[in-house]
Amino acid sequence: MNASVPPTIRAAPWILLIAGFLLFIAGFMVNTMWAKITWTPTLLLAGLGIASLMLAVVASRLFRCRLATSAAIVWLFGLTYFAGIAAVLSVAMITIAAIAVGSCFVEEDRNARLPLSILAGLAVLCGVTGWLLPFPVHGHAAYVLVLLLIVVFRRRAVVNALRPLRESWSDAVAGAPRVAALAVLVMGVVSTCAWVPTIHYDDLAYHLGLPYQLQGLGYYRMDAGSRVWALSAWAGDVLQGIVQVIAGVESRGAVDTLWLVLTATLMWSLGGALNLSSMMRWFAVAIYASVPLTADTLTGMQTEGATAAIAVGVALLIQQALAPSRRLLVLLALLFGLLLGLKVSNLMIAGPLGLWLLWQWRWRFPWRALPLAVLTVFLVGGSSYLYAYLLANNPVLPIFNNFFHSVYYPPVSFHDLHWDTGFHWNILWQLVFHTTNYIEGGYNDGVAGFALIALLGSLLIALFRRDTRAMALVATAAFLLPLTQIQYLRYAEPAMALLMPVMLSGVPLVDWRRLRARTVPMLLVALVLVDLAYAANANWQMRNGVLQDLLADGQSAVIAKYAPTRVMAKFIRVAYGEQARTLMLDDRSPFAAELAGNAFVTNWYDLELSTLASGANGDVSGAKWAAVFDRSGADLITLATDMHTQALDAAIEKTGGVKVRTEDKIELWELHRGKPGTVVPIAPYGVNITFDTSAAPATSTIAHADLTFGCVAKDVPIVISWKLTREDKSSWQRSEWINCNPAGTAGISLDQPIAGKLEGMTITASPATPVDLHLQSTATNAWFGADLSYDRDLALQWRSNIVTRVKAWNQQRLQARKAKR
Repeated sequence: MNASVPPTIRAAPWILLIAGFLLFIAGFMVNTMWAKITWTPTLLLAGLGIASLMLAVVASRLFRCRLATSAAIVWLFGLTYFAGIAAVLSVAMITIAAIAVGSCFVEEDRNARLPLSILAGLAVLCGVTGWLLPFPVHGHAAYVLVLLLIVVFRRRAVVNALRPLRESWSDAVAGAPRVAALAVLVMGVVSTCAWVPTIHYDDLAYHLGLPYQLQGLGYYRMDAGSRVWALSAWAGDVLQGIVQVIAGVESRGAVDTLWLVLTATLMWSLGGALNLSSMMRWFAVAIYASVPLTADTLTGMQTEGATAAIAVGVALLIQQALAPSRRLLVLLALLFGLLLGLKVSNLMIAGPLGLWLLWQWRWRFPWRALPLAVLTVFLVGGSSYLYAYLLANNPVLPIFNNFFHSVYYPPVSFHDLHWDTGFHWNILWQLVFHTTNYIEGGYNDGVAGFALIALLGSLLIALFRRDTRAMALVATAAFLLPLTQIQYLRYAEPAMALLMPVMLSGVPLVDWRRLRARTVPMLLVALVLVDLAYAANANWQMRNGVLQDLLADGQSAVIAKYAPTRVMAKFIRVAYGEQARTLMLDDRSPFAAELAGNAFVTNWYDLELSTLASGANGDVSGAKWAAVFDRSGADLITLATDMHTQALDAAIEKTGGVKVRTEDKIELWELHRGKPGTVVPIAPYGVNITFDTSAAPATSTIAHADLTFGCVAKDVPIVISWKLTREDKSSWQRSEWINCNPAGTAGISLDQPIAGKLEGMTITASPATPVDLHLQSTATNAWFGADLSYDRDLALQWRSNIVTRVKAWNQQRLQARKAKR
């Protein structure tokens, strides 16, 4: 510090540090911030922190390890219990595979080789999977086999990468054991946000779609007509999808925690590159983890947690100022590609980092390797943009649609005017003390954390120091640039992971005098604890007591209380099968994503249906709502209990609606708008049912059928054989068994999509063995509607077009060969 700061301002670090904390205290008092703490969930987090500390102390004495180590183990057990062992093991598997792949791009002697290898490996795995999304190659066995082959083939590289881990951890903790324990405990406390099930609005309406389609269908439909964001940058959801397919269950919490651990690990190394002491490096981790927005990244499937990890990784590589090389440029390209593959707005973070790289390497840039680097960026992060352009005519749908004019969104550029509060000179003050205006969720003041004010003076010192100036400028630009375009704090949150080490590099050294040596740690510990007091303000989940409900009642009760639509969606999958078509009428809860493209909504996510439904309540005859039902092809509808109108009720009655279930305030209705079939007895004891399909659509069809039989209950099942014949005489057939219940009835239903026009539908029902069950058909009903899921399956249509073109080309080639003969 003495060598890099002019003598006239050697006292400036202390003056600006104290000034920053005084400004923070003044703002805290003036804005009565203590009144904005939500005490019940905050005290719960404090209790969990104290309990984990006590367990960690006991474990550290029993096993003779550092407190930070035992605390990490305690919190790992907590994550495994609440997030699920399958999810944690799945994340561990893909992490090891990422090490195997990524270590190819990271030199063995590079600082932070392990986390950088993980990032590079994840970039490759997500990049490859992104290009394969429209193809039906995704499945548990395929993923496990590929990952195992990668690990086996690169097993020596994996072992070499993991071998130094124990020693590196021990050395890191030994440098500042108390602050290390504090950092681990803070990370553990905020990791409780990863315990809660997925109940965020955006996740239920959009993000869960990709993982559930990969798990259920084996490919991604890319159904932009049903979810306008379906073709947006998807690297984050791709990783969630890979892990979910392997685990067989949702694994959001484990994935989010992986990103947090990677961010913390890379921040530690970045602090070293900035010449921070071990204590200050741990404080950087603790302060970032304590920022309430960091907790928010663990509650959903948004990309800010992943963006933070990658941004810090890129900054570390540039800050190390090693000699430029082709290999290093490719590694940076992998990370830049993953950054852009997460979200297009990450350009405002990638931009400053990229300019810094060009400046750092300005006279030594390996220009010959630039085409390879650009290609790498595209291969890793470009799949969503290219597919969006090819399939929807807008690579960033729905943004800039005033230019691209995709049919899936009005010809305007998407922009949320709610966050146009203006970029003013006092933006930092507003973000810290009036955060509610800059993030959704209502009562959120204090969510930005207080380091932005308390350590602002130290950031100024970092800007004046030659060895930290570039990093400080880049971190500041990465934080402010997104806010110049839209005053939405979440988009700037990843840059906080860059700011914290830089800010602490401007904090005065603590070895001048003993009193001062105590002052800085005490101030920073206080900052961490105050930030943690506002962790519950980060989102509505924590503030409303979701964690408390989880600990008391479990995940199922939490979902039932806070996301009853998910309970209904699970019931639909179990009771009606994966092919049931559902129309969700409540625009306030368009949570159709987990039904894997077979559910539709009437809010702005779906331009066609929302247009049809507009003004439907004004038609008291119900004809407009009935037209919406028919266009969706749905045989199930869900609606809130407060949505009933004369028009909607008339449409439900007209389409044979029967209410079958109510969950909280959500109703599920079956629609029976079909016609009865023709029943003919067949020997010896069966019946044959034929339906008139002349009214079936000329294109793809979804066939809905409900059958009820009278019978005598015996230990003999009834065999139901379905046959649906297409116009080209090909057919779909399936046989299944049902049992006659004690009341003397048996029932079965079918929801089956058929590609092409349906020409005939026949069902036979007969005992499995020749026993007279007095089988008779008491009710038959079938309806044939347009298959909207098929019509909007852009991936299937694209694949079909490729096959058609290949066949045409091959036919032309054969004809040309014949002509030559």
